[in-house]
Amino acid sequence: MENFTVFMENVTVDSTTEILTYIQLSYGVPSFIQMVLYFFIILFGKKYKKSSFYRLVLFDLCTNIFVYANTWIAIRLEMHPSMIFILKAVEYYIPGLLTALKYFPYWFFHMHFWTAALLTIHRMTSIAFPYAYENFWNRYFWGVVLLCCVYSHAPKYLWTAWLYQVNIWNGQLVCVNFPGTLKAAINVVAAFSVTYFCLNLALGLSCARMASRKIEATSSKSNIKKKLNRIALTYSVVYTAEVIWSVLNAANGFWNFLPAFFVKLNTNLLVFASDLFTLSLPFIMLIFDTNIRQDVFGWCRRTRQVSQQGTTVFVSH
Repeated sequence: MENFTVFMENVTVDSTTEILTYIQLSYGVPSFIQMVLYFFIILFGKKYKKSSFYRLVLFDLCTNIFVYANTWIAIRLEMHPSMIFILKAVEYYIPGLLTALKYFPYWFFHMHFWTAALLTIHRMTSIAFPYAYENFWNRYFWGVVLLCCVYSHAPKYLWTAWLYQVNIWNGQLVCVNFPGTLKAAINVVAAFSVTYFCLNLALGLSCARMASRKIEATSSKSNIKKKLNRIALTYSVVYTAEVIWSVLNAANGFWNFLPAFFVKLNTNLLVFASDLFTLSLPFIMLIFDTNIRQDVFGWCRRTRQVSQQGTTVFVSH
C-alpha cells in the first residue's frame, strides 16, 4: 500500500452526494441549533445546577456540538468543490489544523462511547448508592471527563503517524493519504466497535434490570429518577444503533459482504450513522424531560411574543 496524494481542489461531486448533503443539512442545521439551545438552557438554568446528571448531559452536548461541527470540516466539505476555499483558508492561516481535525473522528469515536456509557453508569450508581452518588459525581466530575479524553486518545498509539496529512503545496490544497496506517486504524476501530457494542449492551441491560427491581415510593422525586433512567437507556439504545454500523463497516473490510452501492456511499452513510447519535440527545430529552420541555416551550413563547411586539411597533410607525 503506497502513499498517494489527492489534489483537493480538483475534486468532483455527483448528484447523489449533493442530494445526500441537502438531506443532511435539512435535519442537521435545526438539530444543531436545538443542541446549542439546550446546552445554554441547562448551563444557566438554576434547576439544573445541583444535579450531577445534567452536568454529564452538558458534557454530552458539548462533545456532540464539536463532533457535528468537525464532521463538516474534516469530512463533508471536501466532497464539494465550491467549499474547498474554506478548507484552504483554514490551512493557510492555521497550518496543520486540518491534519489534526481529520484525526478527531477517530478520537470522537471513543468519546461517543463514554458519553453514552457515563449516563448509564450514573443511573446505576443512583440506584445502588442513592445517598452518595451525587457527592461522588460532583466531586470527581472533572477527573472523569479528563480520564475519558485521555483514554480516547490512547488507541492512537496502536498505529503510527497520521492517517492523512493536509497542506498547501505549490499553491494547491493537497491531502496525503497513508493507506497502511489507515488500515491499521480501521482494524483498531473494528476491535473497539465490537467491545463497545458488548459493553454498552451489558450496561444497558444491567441498568434496566436494576431499575425494574428497585422498589421506590410513588413520589415526584421517584418520577424524576424514572425519567432520567429513560433518558440514559434510550440514549444507550441509539448509541447501539450507531456502533452496529461501525461493526458492519469494519466486518466488511474483512469479508466484503456489503453491496457495492453501500461501499461507494460509505463516507456519506458513515456521517448519517454518526448524526443519528450525535443529534439525538435533544430529542430524547424533549420527550422524557419535563423541565427541558417547559423551558424550551417557554423560551419559544417569549421569543414569539418579542417578535410580535417588534412587528407591532414597526407597523405603528
